[in-house]
Amino acid sequence: MADFKDTGLIMSGDIFMAEVDADGKFGALNGPMNVPSLSITPTSVNRISRPSFQKDNYGQALDAVNLPSDSASVTIQFDSMPAAMLAETLGGTAELADAEADSVTGEALTLTEGAWAALPHSSLAAGSVVVTKDATDVTADCDINRSAGLIKARSASAAGDVTMDYDTEAVTGHRVMGDTEISKPRYILVDGINLATGKRTRVEIFRAVLSADQATELMGTEFITGQLSGSLVVPPGKGAAYTATMYS
Repeated sequence: MADFKDTGLIMSGDIFMAEVDADGKFGALNGPMNVPSLSITPTSVNRISRPSFQKDNYGQALDAVNLPSDSASVTIQFDSMPAAMLAETLGGTAELADAEADSVTGEALTLTEGAWAALPHSSLAAGSVVVTKDATDVTADCDINRSAGLIKARSASAAGDVTMDYDTEAVTGHRVMGDTEISKPRYILVDGINLATGKRTRVEIFRAVLSADQATELMGTEFITGQLSGSLVVPPGKGAAYTATMYS
C-alpha cells in the first residue's frame, strides 16, 4: 500500500443505474443522472462483551464481540426524471406508449350539459371531431379537449346520447405503471472525481435491493425528486457488497 497522505474527499460524479439479477449480472445502464445524495450506511451491530468481576479490573471488558444486526444499506436521491426514473420514483415500471394514427366512427357516448365526458382515446386530430345527435350535427354546441380526449355539451340541445366520429394522431412516449415494482434490485456505478485532489474515484454497488420510500409531489413548485433506499447484498463471487476505488 502506498504511503499515507492526508487528503480530504468531496466527490462529484456521473452516476448510472441498472436492473440486476441475483447473480449480480446487470443490464443496460440508465444515466448519467443528477444525484444530490448517495449515502451508504455500514452494517449496524449488537455489541456483546464479557465484563470482569475480578478485583484488579472489575467492570472492564475481558472479551468483546460485534454481532451483525441490520445489513449495510444505501439511499440514493435523484432529480433526473425521464420516464424510467419517474417509474423508479413511483415504485413502478415503464412501458412504451406508442400508438399509430387511427379513425373512429360511431362512438356512442352520453353527454351531460356543462360536464366533461371522457373518450376512450386522447390526442384527437384537429378538425376531425363530429358529434351527432338524432341525425343532427351538434359539434358546434360542444367543447372539445383534443389532448385529453374530453368533450362537454354546452347546451341541453347537445346533451344526451350522441355518436362521435374522430381521428387520432400518432403518438410516441412511455407510460409509467405505478406501484408495480416494490422490490428493485439495482446495480449502481459512480464514475467520480475527488474535488479535493482532482483524482478519479469509482464506486460500484453490485446489488442493492431498493424500494421507493418517499411521497412524490406531482404538482409542486420545485423539481420532482426521487428517493430509493434498501439493503446491500453480496452477489456470488464478489466478496463485498460494494467497492470504492481512489486512483492515484
